[in-house]
Amino acid sequence: MPTHHHEHPDVDCEVLAETMGPSPEAPGTQPPAPPVRAARLLAAGDRVMTRLDTLLERAIPRELNPLAHLGAAANAMVLLATLSGVLMLFWYSPSVVLAWHSLADLAPRSLGGLVRSVHRYSSDLLMLLVLTHALRMLLARKFAGARWLAWASGILLIGLVWFIGWTGYWLVWDERAQLLALDSIRALDVLPIFGEPMLRLFAADRTVPSLLFFVVFFLHMALPLGIAGGLCLHLARLSRSRLLPDWRLSLWLVGAVLAAALLYPATNAPAAAMAVKPARFTMDWWYLWPLTVTARFSGGGIWLATGLAAAGLMTVPWWLARRRPRPQFQAAVNISRCFSCTLCTQDCPFGAITMVPRTDGKPFPSQAQIDPDRCIGCGVCTGACDTQAIGMAWFDAQQLTRELEKFVEAEAARGAAPALAFVCAQGDGGWELFDHAAWARRIPSYTIRPVPCVGWIEPKVVERVIRKGATAVLIVGCGSSEPFAKEGNQWLPARLSGVREPEFRPNRADPRKVAHVTFDPLRPHLLATAAARLRELETVAAPARSRPAGAFAGLALTAVVLAGLLWVSDAPFRNPAPAEAEFVFSFRAHGDWLSGAAVALPDPAHDNRPKHMRTALPAQRTRSPVTVRLTVDGRAQEHVYRPKGLKSDGTSVGELRVPLSPGPHVISVSLATSADPAAVPQTWSATVEAQPRHLTVLSYAPGPGFQIEK
Repeated sequence: MPTHHHEHPDVDCEVLAETMGPSPEAPGTQPPAPPVRAARLLAAGDRVMTRLDTLLERAIPRELNPLAHLGAAANAMVLLATLSGVLMLFWYSPSVVLAWHSLADLAPRSLGGLVRSVHRYSSDLLMLLVLTHALRMLLARKFAGARWLAWASGILLIGLVWFIGWTGYWLVWDERAQLLALDSIRALDVLPIFGEPMLRLFAADRTVPSLLFFVVFFLHMALPLGIAGGLCLHLARLSRSRLLPDWRLSLWLVGAVLAAALLYPATNAPAAAMAVKPARFTMDWWYLWPLTVTARFSGGGIWLATGLAAAGLMTVPWWLARRRPRPQFQAAVNISRCFSCTLCTQDCPFGAITMVPRTDGKPFPSQAQIDPDRCIGCGVCTGACDTQAIGMAWFDAQQLTRELEKFVEAEAARGAAPALAFVCAQGDGGWELFDHAAWARRIPSYTIRPVPCVGWIEPKVVERVIRKGATAVLIVGCGSSEPFAKEGNQWLPARLSGVREPEFRPNRADPRKVAHVTFDPLRPHLLATAAARLRELETVAAPARSRPAGAFAGLALTAVVLAGLLWVSDAPFRNPAPAEAEFVFSFRAHGDWLSGAAVALPDPAHDNRPKHMRTALPAQRTRSPVTVRLTVDGRAQEHVYRPKGLKSDGTSVGELRVPLSPGPHVISVSLATSADPAAVPQTWSATVEAQPRHLTVLSYAPGPGFQIEK
């Protein structure tokens, strides 16, 4: 324990608080209900993540542990992907005709090819980071109560990142883009957005709308601005948010992406050919995984599956978290003991405490006030208050201090001065899962006292139990880089070392009798060793790291992550669409006009309307339905397509698809635009050679008529 400290006034804040208004004995309540359901399962997953943390941090400091900075690392990849995407505009042509060639013509390791690969792999790494971040927040139970906003906005951000990537792959216009475009348009046709079905335009290369392609390009360029707004919402309830990781970790991530770009350059799949069904190719599963299911769904099924998945994820804070009365677990302020030090507002990780004008007439300018919409009941504010004016009713600091003092005095009086161990209950998954027996086995010579978070411990509590006769006070923090209370493990060591108030005062208790240790579940013997050294009044030192081991661990971790990233980024995919050939007839035709009844007009002699409204009204007219008769090898089918528009005066639009067996087929099409049976329809007939996975596309438009698409 460092001996450096600041001089502290002789006046004890506790004495000052008692003169202001002593508090009665806290009644003490039962611990609140668990914050989430399935707590044991989530805690098991969180312990796995903690073990990964401690394993990595044997060789590298926490500042370089990517699992400790997933959100900030994701932000760094957002910046890299955005910058490389802007640079790609020097080579990319946003045209359905030129897009594929503008990328395919880039040499893989040319400057343009390198920028293209960096853009792809930084986007893939971004998705890996945000998914891991979401999983870690789920396992750490950081979604309940006041944290619902961070969870819901985080899910929205993941959806936005995915959609930006989805549109990005559309812009390549290769076989991958062909399938995702078909699935996207099939889903959009269900919505009342377009005046006519758009899917029929994607049956042939010639008819693919260039304007829609440009709209996708615009969305891909503009939507990243939404990430900035989403981050503001996502971080709104955190006091100290680090947007970017340590510069060394940032360089590490950028270097990993550059290495991937050089070792495995990104390339196009074969160019999109709308009349050919792709069979197999490799694709980026980070963004294109929906292709495995959307081809099997109708447009409505796609929206139903998407809606259910989104609703399930967005509502996790309501169906997986428990509803608990806020006073049972949130902090409360005893105003009579508050003397406006503002330390609680500075230490609260969630900005849940503000200073407001005084209400009790005491000679202090302000008092602390809890924002119930932000407080999660972590207890860090208790450790920041030297007068114990703020805390939780179910774990009252004053009452616990009295109990500990009585316990230590009684034990010392009978000649068995105790050693105390304050253990973070969150390391076991929360108060309700704390394993007293396991901790007693780890440090058998200590009396175990769980605390909500080590940040709950105010140094004065340690001073007082040592003065009463405790031989040692060991404070055990959780080893997770995503602790439930965020900063408890950070503030306590600073208080004990005298660099943050309220500070530990060596003139009131022997600093050799207190130590803070971060528990490593993979090496429990380190805790036992530290506990034994503390009882012998020896210095408890943190485990040393080896620089060569750190470098090797960093390289090994990078290699493993890159291998997994690249495999998922270019894994095989088999198109689930049927391999059979098809004949497709796509048309847009005007039915003949049908005369309607004339609108009855008032008698001119009695027409009181203004003169400008006395014009004759035309007879209402509608168009005739269009009848299509398709005959394949003598088997005929007939379909009637009604005109579009509220008054049935628009165009009739439709598409017919018929599966074909391989080989020649005699096909004829007749299209009748008149309701008169005697009218002669327009016809087309030919022998078609069907090939597996190929479409024979016949189109019809009022001007050019029937046309076979090449």
